[in-house]
Amino acid sequence: MATDRKKRRIHISKLKAEKSKKATAPKKAKAVADTEANEDNPSKLQLINGTRRRRRIIRIVSYILAAAVIITVIIVNALTPTGLIELMQNSYAAMGKGKFPVNVYSANSSYFSCWNDKVCIVSDSYFELYNDKGKLLLAVSHGMSDPQLEMSNARYLLYDRNRYTASVYNYSDERYTVEFDKTIVAADIGRDGTFAVVTDSDTYRNTVFVYNKDNKSVYTWNSANYYVADVAVADDGEHIAVSLINSRDGSFESFVYILEFGSADPVYRFTFNDVVTSLTSCGENYLLANGFDRAYSIPWGGGAEIDIGVSGAVRCYDYEIEGGSCIVWGREDNEQVNTVTILNSKGNITAAFEFNTTVNDICISETNVALLSSNEVFVYDLKGNLKNSYPTELKGLYVGLNSDGEILLLDNSKLTKLK
Repeated sequence: MATDRKKRRIHISKLKAEKSKKATAPKKAKAVADTEANEDNPSKLQLINGTRRRRRIIRIVSYILAAAVIITVIIVNALTPTGLIELMQNSYAAMGKGKFPVNVYSANSSYFSCWNDKVCIVSDSYFELYNDKGKLLLAVSHGMSDPQLEMSNARYLLYDRNRYTASVYNYSDERYTVEFDKTIVAADIGRDGTFAVVTDSDTYRNTVFVYNKDNKSVYTWNSANYYVADVAVADDGEHIAVSLINSRDGSFESFVYILEFGSADPVYRFTFNDVVTSLTSCGENYLLANGFDRAYSIPWGGGAEIDIGVSGAVRCYDYEIEGGSCIVWGREDNEQVNTVTILNSKGNITAAFEFNTTVNDICISETNVALLSSNEVFVYDLKGNLKNSYPTELKGLYVGLNSDGEILLLDNSKLTKLK
């Protein structure tokens, strides 16, 4: 009897449990169905939150991209010689091709240079600028009596020696012209557009005026005791070098001062017991200084100068954009005997070789040196090994090399490509 009751209680308990499960199952099914419905049809709040999240992510990514672009522009603007805008203007102006031979504007040019893949020609009447494909970029009727040209990566300084005018150009236009009260002795322009002009003075031997790329005066230096023969501007746009000449007891002595803007005292001083009349900045590392029977490599950062070993007259010299340079010298009474010395971008001598015929002009590129002699061009590598020679019917006045290894020759009236 007791056992029967116990079985009934167990049976009743099972019935209740089954009933409870049946009652709970619809609720769980309903909850699952609601969840699935919510996933398929999200509420307005969920839609708003998702949209906001996506917008926030897009906004953050946009800020990051904008910041990256701004930083890139700032870096490029700082690294380019005269700023990003002028770089774009110059790049656009330099695009395109011309056709060789090119008839230049006037005969008997007094200056020629093939540098940074641009060809500069100066005559008594015109300043002309071409790209190395023969396209005319700029032609200016300058009106100067003794025009002299100095070059930098992006700009050109044309000044009237022993007169009063200096003008700055880029690849396509004149940037500005400066008029001085006293006659101009020498001038130079640096990589970033900083330029320096040496003038005569009433109260000093000479005065050096320095302007930045925006034509704002940044430095003035007066030479009280010595005459300033030449000036060079450093790539950093914060230093200049001046060559000074003094006559004492019938002999000459020369000095090269490297000056930092803001101080009248030189940061480096070099002394020579001979005459140094010319300074050329060859990139960021050194200056090429030469005069009568002498030539030196002078480091911008101080240290000892290097005597190039010139014994005789300096016939001609050239330098390329990365800082390599070359110089031709020989006996003053015999133009048929010459020595060619090549320097690397550090100002160290890397090669020297004899060239026993007349040299009319020389040009150096990043890979070769070209020598013009009468009706033939000789091409050497930077170790002084002869690579080839190119006879020509033209009576060339100047020779140039571009980065593609092509030879450009200027005669009395035409610019021609030989190779």
